[in-house]
Amino acid sequence: MRYAILSDVHGNAEALRAVFEDMDRYCDEHGGSISQVWCLGDVVGYGPEPGECVRMVRVWCDICIPGNHDWAAVGNIDLSGFGKSAAESALWTKERIRPEDRVFLKNLPQVTAVSDFTLAHGSPSNPIWEYLTTPSGAAPNFAAFETLFCMVGHSHLPMIFLQPIGARPVATAPIQRAMRETVALAMGMPGGPSKSMLEGHDEARSPSSQWDRCQRVIPKEGIWTPPQGYRAIINPGSVGQPRDGDPRAAYVIYDSEIGFNFRRVPYNIAATQRKIEAAGLSPQLAARLSRGI
Repeated sequence: MRYAILSDVHGNAEALRAVFEDMDRYCDEHGGSISQVWCLGDVVGYGPEPGECVRMVRVWCDICIPGNHDWAAVGNIDLSGFGKSAAESALWTKERIRPEDRVFLKNLPQVTAVSDFTLAHGSPSNPIWEYLTTPSGAAPNFAAFETLFCMVGHSHLPMIFLQPIGARPVATAPIQRAMRETVALAMGMPGGPSKSMLEGHDEARSPSSQWDRCQRVIPKEGIWTPPQGYRAIINPGSVGQPRDGDPRAAYVIYDSEIGFNFRRVPYNIAATQRKIEAAGLSPQLAARLSRGI
């Protein structure tokens, strides 16, 4: 089987089209086809073409789950946890998506499972809001899903967390504590987490228990093969607003015969920036695209 997994499009139609074109090139080069395309949420928000992106996702993606920006645009959550530019773009987006696109986003399932995968936007224990960026935050979440892999987005950072199969499950309290800490951190950062959040947090070990053993891997572009005996939480990075210092669109192709192919795709950043400026959205949203932050 071959699946394409993408996340955090954020109204960037130029980047999304480039990703779909890259999927076609991949199939031309390797033969066969992609069995399904999955979207991990935040189709809209920040970017200048939310309606176009929703319509492309509806056509090309077999499965889609919602992100916090999707819910903000359709009134499922209030904007109290958003920074100024994020809240302004959510209100702008709300006025520019069609009724049928609003219905689509409003009724997406928060979590879904298919084959060996669980799909969630933030985390399996808090699908809409939790950022998984550190092993200590990710480790309790392995108790919240039963499949071999869990795919998440939200942080805009390509990332992998590994835990041995059979590790003891965590109690509810540590899950809630990790969730509160991560949400509090995220709400204090207008753009969400950045690459700097990763420094000094390569793995977590508890001397008193084995359930929370968790190791973080920062994947390079190209193939990553899951090690035997481990479950994984995997973030493909962001299509429309990468934050790892690489401005190219990011997504993953999973091939059951090979592993996970972390892809980076150049796109016309300048065109998206011009559209952001023409829409009257914050200039910071345009500037950050060139730097991948």
